[in-house]
Amino acid sequence: MRCNMRRQLILALAAALHGAPAWAACGSADADFAAPTALAESPVSVDLSDERVLLGRNGERVATRRAPVWTAERGDPLPQTWMDKVDWSAYRLDGDDAGVAPTRLYFDADGRLCRALRYDVPRRGGRAAAPFLTGGFAFEYDAKGSLARVVEYDQTAYRKPAIYSAVRQTCLKRDAQGALTALIEGPCDNARVPAASRYFLRDAAGRLLRVIDTNVEGRAVAVQAYDGQGRPRQRYLNLYSRYAAPGDGNIPYPYAEPPPNDDSLYVLERERLSGLVTEVPGNKWRIVRIADEVPVDDADMPSWNPQAQTILAEGVTDPEGRAPLEPAAQEKVWQAMHDKPGRIFWYPDPMTRMLLVPAMPQARWQACSDPANLAADACG
Repeated sequence: MRCNMRRQLILALAAALHGAPAWAACGSADADFAAPTALAESPVSVDLSDERVLLGRNGERVATRRAPVWTAERGDPLPQTWMDKVDWSAYRLDGDDAGVAPTRLYFDADGRLCRALRYDVPRRGGRAAAPFLTGGFAFEYDAKGSLARVVEYDQTAYRKPAIYSAVRQTCLKRDAQGALTALIEGPCDNARVPAASRYFLRDAAGRLLRVIDTNVEGRAVAVQAYDGQGRPRQRYLNLYSRYAAPGDGNIPYPYAEPPPNDDSLYVLERERLSGLVTEVPGNKWRIVRIADEVPVDDADMPSWNPQAQTILAEGVTDPEGRAPLEPAAQEKVWQAMHDKPGRIFWYPDPMTRMLLVPAMPQARWQACSDPANLAADACG
């Protein structure tokens, strides 16, 4: 009894210390996941562990996912959800069937989903036996009724009573006007434990300036910039290149993403142009600019035709396999890489090419990827 009271006290303190007040009906996502609730229960036939297409509230089709909240790498940067879009009444179970439902949903009086409990229903002698709780999701809302957290629970101790622990969570932070400022794939207070996150930077009018993605180490890996009307502009990346020159080491460089194409990117700093490395001596090499009207990603590969190319530099690799460029040629190529992004290619031999992409200065990348920097021109 004393241990149980202590556990309840710890859970209550966690809820109190969490931060923004939770929407009262659903309560805190830190509350005891397996505890009985007075919320309206809806047993449904949908197994949350399966991916399928369900009927939407407006007659549309809704594809399920493993996670209740997610973000797309490209396109709409805002979080996507699916559980709130399903017409759950179409899958409700009643009578004896309700007792063996694989999922039980709990809603508040306004129809907000508060909990989604997942059950395993064993079969014994061809009949469904008593289901047991294996995990699920707890949803928390802020004082304005907006989704603030989703916590996934799993059974972590297989005994009686079973123990359920938080295994994943998503935190959604908003400003005083209710606009989303961050989505964190981890605890809301993640200062000491970095987590994959997406930050939404806005101007005084609430328009998006930049959207910054960080990885699980807390390192910024992508920035999508927006114009004064909130429309997508340039996208910047800080990723490992598919090509690394021999002896160069494959380290990530920040760069402005070029137009889509299937060629390998060679992201490099200005000084690398002094001697591009192949390790193959005696090869003819060239650096070219593809004409503006010629597509670089066409299946017929017209951009490989020398008649569609303007040579910026050429030569033969030296005994060490390097392709040295004179200072004037370096400047010419470097300027072309900025003026014609996605159209400057290095051919280390006649059958191989890669797109030359200028690395972004580190100071500019730091300013561009800083969630605290609200300057409209932070990325340059």
